[in-house]
Amino acid sequence: MKHNQRILLMLTLLLFTIAVWAQSRRTITGRVTDNAGGPVPLATVTVKGTSTSTVSDESGRFSITVEQENAVLVISSAGFGTREIPVGSAATLDVTLQPAGDLEGVVVTALGISREKKALGYASTTIQAEDIVRAGSPNFATALYGKAPGVRIGATPGGATSAVNINIRGINSITGKNQPLIVLDGVPIRDGEVQNNDYWRDPRLRGNGLLDINPEDIDNISILKGASAAALYGSEAVNGVVLITTKKGAKGRKGYSVDVNANYAVDNVAFLPKYQSVRGPGAPKHVSDAGQDENGFIWRDLDNDGIDETRAVPDYTINFGPKFDGQPTLAWDGTIRPYVAQEDNYKGLFRTARSNSINVAMSHNSDNSNVRLSLTRQNNEMVSLGADNKRNIANFNGSFKLGKQFTTDVLVNFVNQHTKNRPYSIDRMINNFTGMMGRWDNADWYLARYKTSKGYRFVTGAGTQSLTPEENIIHPGFRADIADYVWRVKEHRDDEYSNRVIASLTNAWQIINNLSLRGRIATDFTSMRTENRQSTEIPLAFGNSGAFSLSNYLSTILYGDVLLTYKQKLNDDFDLTVTGGYTATKQEENTVTRSTNGGLSTENLFDVAASVGLANSETRRLSMVRDAFIGTMNLGYKDFLFAEATVRRERISVMHPDNNDIVYPSVNASFIFSDAFALPSFISFGKLRASWGIVGNYPDVYAANIAYTQNTLGVQAVGGQPVLYTLLPSNFGNDKIRPEEKHEIEFGLEAKFFNNRLGIDISYYNAQVRDQILPLTIPASSGATSVLTNIGTLRNKGIEIGITGTPVQTKHFNWYAGVNIAHNKNVVEKLASGANELLHQDYDGNAAQLISRVGEPMGDFYAHPVARNDKNEMIVEPNGLYKLDDKLVKVGNAMPKAVGGFFSSFTYKNFSLDVLLDFRIGGHVMPTGINWMISRGLLEESLYAMDKEHGGISYYVDNNGKGVRTDAAQGPNGETVYHDGMLLEGVTIDGQPNTNVISQAFYFINTYNWGGPQYGSLSRYELYVKKNEYVKFREMSLSYSLPAKCAKKLSANRLQLSVFGRNLFYIYRTLKHMDAEQTVAGSRWFQTLNNAGTNPSTRTFGVMLRANF
Repeated sequence: MKHNQRILLMLTLLLFTIAVWAQSRRTITGRVTDNAGGPVPLATVTVKGTSTSTVSDESGRFSITVEQENAVLVISSAGFGTREIPVGSAATLDVTLQPAGDLEGVVVTALGISREKKALGYASTTIQAEDIVRAGSPNFATALYGKAPGVRIGATPGGATSAVNINIRGINSITGKNQPLIVLDGVPIRDGEVQNNDYWRDPRLRGNGLLDINPEDIDNISILKGASAAALYGSEAVNGVVLITTKKGAKGRKGYSVDVNANYAVDNVAFLPKYQSVRGPGAPKHVSDAGQDENGFIWRDLDNDGIDETRAVPDYTINFGPKFDGQPTLAWDGTIRPYVAQEDNYKGLFRTARSNSINVAMSHNSDNSNVRLSLTRQNNEMVSLGADNKRNIANFNGSFKLGKQFTTDVLVNFVNQHTKNRPYSIDRMINNFTGMMGRWDNADWYLARYKTSKGYRFVTGAGTQSLTPEENIIHPGFRADIADYVWRVKEHRDDEYSNRVIASLTNAWQIINNLSLRGRIATDFTSMRTENRQSTEIPLAFGNSGAFSLSNYLSTILYGDVLLTYKQKLNDDFDLTVTGGYTATKQEENTVTRSTNGGLSTENLFDVAASVGLANSETRRLSMVRDAFIGTMNLGYKDFLFAEATVRRERISVMHPDNNDIVYPSVNASFIFSDAFALPSFISFGKLRASWGIVGNYPDVYAANIAYTQNTLGVQAVGGQPVLYTLLPSNFGNDKIRPEEKHEIEFGLEAKFFNNRLGIDISYYNAQVRDQILPLTIPASSGATSVLTNIGTLRNKGIEIGITGTPVQTKHFNWYAGVNIAHNKNVVEKLASGANELLHQDYDGNAAQLISRVGEPMGDFYAHPVARNDKNEMIVEPNGLYKLDDKLVKVGNAMPKAVGGFFSSFTYKNFSLDVLLDFRIGGHVMPTGINWMISRGLLEESLYAMDKEHGGISYYVDNNGKGVRTDAAQGPNGETVYHDGMLLEGVTIDGQPNTNVISQAFYFINTYNWGGPQYGSLSRYELYVKKNEYVKFREMSLSYSLPAKCAKKLSANRLQLSVFGRNLFYIYRTLKHMDAEQTVAGSRWFQTLNNAGTNPSTRTFGVMLRANF
């Protein structure tokens, strides 16, 4: 009996325990949203103190089981602040996360100092990780299009290895650097500049250092635009600062997690010129006689029977010849083909590029450490034939708590890459008549004939020496410059092997409650070896050819800083923070190059030892040291009024020691008026801000030096000593040079309405850049032609507006959208004493000029207009073309009036659609090569007036060579009547109405020709200057997230599949024949205006898989 009672008691206790446990163990459901009401997918939800966690789905929904009555949920997501919420008795929790860079969040500012966003008195834009990787961009810079007000991106066409320009708030230096400082986790890193506009100096398209930063490792990017925001970086910050913060381990989630991200993309050439497909090579016989018949063809004797039986086209670069008729015609490669337009013939010189990337990131988070290790493999193909880039990237980011008061952060970013055959410049096919592919020509023909069957370079001419004379190219129409391009991309093999390490060690010591010390040491080290192999062009019996070079490049940046910070709450109303410290940077670059001279001694023996002559040797060294003492003071009043003052006292080795003590101060303040006053309920947040600061821009390294170069003539006599000689540079430096200084004021307003569903951010800035460093012309008798001088003043002022909102927000559907626009007005206020203009470039013998004038925006295009008489009538020359005025007039300006972007994000259940448009208003470019293609009859414009159907006038040519308009079938003396006439409006030199009808071929050949008055050309470069405005559909991404329950069955927290596109199409554009960015051929503003001969732009489509475990 007692035994049964004991069993019953035990069962009762067990049932009670189960009931209590069942009551405490329950499932909590909820939804995670951002401050605009949009869903936050992939948010980590963890039961505090346990390893129990889950991840929100695409709609932000989650479900998690808790086992304690007093359980606390920790909710976090990349780019957002972490929240801890007690569960209590609730079964449902809806959680709103504030973005880490948003109003109440913490943002990273200069020198890696974290501050509350609301306390900032200057404009700062933060782009989150998901916005950077959404469209699969291989580098972070091209993922910034249209995403930040006042930030303009320009990418050199060519692919993953081509440079990208970032321009913030206009151009701040007339002749100097225009790129911002790039800072990775508080460490300034190597970026560098490129010059892809000089084919003869280097035909390969180079890239800059920012391309090495893996987008998958970036948590967020903050852009410091104004002088006050960037003042702690001093003379490096005149163009703004881009702060990159890399990802850490999952916040708030203990234990291990794994992220896997993979994408595959296809690039194709896009936005090519609009070619005409009506007629081929040649010209009307009365315009240019090359022996063609009345139909425009020439005839060849291929069977050597003395009869010209085979039809061919004249050997012309112009395409005003016979219409395509599909009849058999001899091509330059000796094949008889139907005479038809060769569609996409130029496109055939490029390939479809296929790229892929896979990233695996492992994270671990505990009470004392937070670690993330990321491994990435990128395989990037470019559309240029044979151009490939392979990258192996490892990123380690760890934070370790070594005690209650001591933490250590370790960052290591390693990039190993092999770049094979950087994209080759197409300069000779865009900016050169003899390289432009005609409409009766085809890339496939060149790919088949660029080399002989013996492997040597193609040979032209029937009698030219060759081992395979039967393969010599002898028929008309062959373009040697195109074949040479194919030879170079195929047979000039260029391999770059590089390793780059960006590493930092940061220690933080909380000495006492109010006093902390932080020290950091970092390096950015790059080692690169480049081998260039140029195949043997001719047999060794005919001479030596081919080449080999080997180059080794080392770049080292050593950086360190130490900061002592004191925080004190003065009373209930005031908080004070004071920071003082020291920072220093040493940068060194060394390049050593050896190359063969006079060809290779043995065919295709690629070694310096194979040099026929004494091998060439070249070295280049660069060294620069910069250090500074810095200080900041922050004062807060009742958490709604904030003020900050900073100062940097800097020295830099590129300046003379006696002129090398520069101070950069700043102040800024913010006022949260929504916290200070009781406002209407529809106002969720309101803030005013104001700032002032000074930043600088130092001269190029060694540019300020007055130095000579020394060389030797060697021993000139038996028993003599080597003869040394020195040369003075033609451009003198200046020991008294000072850095350019930007003095900037800024005012701003931030506000949110309707429970944060509508937000607006407005900034006004006014920046004067003083002491512009310019070359001042001096008499040649002084020993030089110019001297570096502080003689200019430039001003940029403008307004930036950003608007975001959630127009629709329902249970299953959300629409989040935003638009930003920035207007910048640039004015040159001062040049050298007595001078009111600066000539940047003279084009093609005074055909046009790029000039900056006092009182005008920088970068005016000047060209010769049509000459006019006293009655303002246009004057026509005796040849029927317009006479050009001797004077140059302004025909455009390079500076855009406004830039911006528009984004829209739609979420329906587990589907998400994101689109991005960017736009540009105003600003001109002068793509000379594209206009020269009109003179060659290649583009659609050249069809105007070619016959009656195209608006041509009927005329005959009289005995004086003048075109006479007629409606008759022939002239009065039996002259042939042509129907391709144009009659230019205007008067002759003596004031009589112009009646001279000219062939449209004659008009286009001469009006769009190369050269200016110095060469007797009548080319109208005023027509070449085009407004560059556009609205581009830049990015699109459509994604689907597997429901959380389904993902769990696959042992995943989240699985997402998406398709994406980049650089898709134009909604509106003013440049008809090219992409708006195709003239981006260098890092400085004047290198982005006229050279369209880099590479064609591309359009990208891809697929992406993202998973979390």
